[in-house]
Amino acid sequence: MDSPSKQPDNCAPLSSAVELGEVTLVAHSRGQYPGTKFLPGILPGLRTIGYWDAVGPQTWGLPMHRNEGIEICCVLSGETSFATDNNKWTLQAGDITITRPWQRHQLGDPCIRPCKLFWMILDVEDSHERAGWQFPDWICPDQRSRRELLRIFRKNQCCYLADKDNELKKALQQSCEKLSADDPLVHAVLANIVNTTLLTVAARLAEGVEDGQQDPQGFDQTIRQFFHGLEMSIDKSAEPWNVEKMAHACRVGKSYLTSACRRIFNATPAEQLGRIRLNHARDLLLAHLELSITDIAFTCGFNSSQYFASCFRKQFGSTPQQYRSKSSRD
Repeated sequence: MDSPSKQPDNCAPLSSAVELGEVTLVAHSRGQYPGTKFLPGILPGLRTIGYWDAVGPQTWGLPMHRNEGIEICCVLSGETSFATDNNKWTLQAGDITITRPWQRHQLGDPCIRPCKLFWMILDVEDSHERAGWQFPDWICPDQRSRRELLRIFRKNQCCYLADKDNELKKALQQSCEKLSADDPLVHAVLANIVNTTLLTVAARLAEGVEDGQQDPQGFDQTIRQFFHGLEMSIDKSAEPWNVEKMAHACRVGKSYLTSACRRIFNATPAEQLGRIRLNHARDLLLAHLELSITDIAFTCGFNSSQYFASCFRKQFGSTPQQYRSKSSRD
């Protein structure tokens, strides 16, 4: 059972802005994303790619959200704001953003400023439990190149780049003119855009990959990915985890996992797991009124309703029943 509040973004504000005529959208996509839909088997793993052209004042933005793949954006003209949980930037023409799977980020403050912005989201087929990233076979001509790309993206946690000499912006400006769905070569163009974007960004990231990185083996990113996977799935978070099992899933030792969790989440592994389970329980309390408190406790991985109620009150300031009753009145 997936948490109702932990789903990939569907770009609803963008879709509404397109319908209202505030912004022009040219995109190819699959799943929940707006744009011309890919046929099955076409560029597997590419969730969405395209650009918007927002001219004049905008009344919409993309609040904090998550996407299931690596997302790369590049401002082609104008400027707008971009934020993660840890930083905020004003993006100008040529600036690049990189977010990893399920990393929270935002575009707009709260509204998008006038800008033309390119984006792509590529699913790297992470498994949540082990963060075993893979690129689709159409990325790069050989497995060795794909492995090197993954190494670079996993080791470097940078979310913002100022493009040297506007190299990527220039390439994208030319390519975006060829994104018409009527062009018989459009899928070849899209594949070229994705590969060019990945290689350009990787080259910039690689400049700092070997130079004093705090996470040279990518372990911290693996740990982040593991806990983000628990955030995405009630069933996964409810499994009988202990520190040893979590460390094994993250491919690190127990002491490393504990110190990394304190550094990343300001919590022990058990405390972070407990927070995630309680957040799932809160969502279920509100979304599934037919479930009893005891049912929710066991569904979310707690061994007793009494212990669950005690933990819930400590985190949210009221018992589960009080929280549900107050929310229903509001």
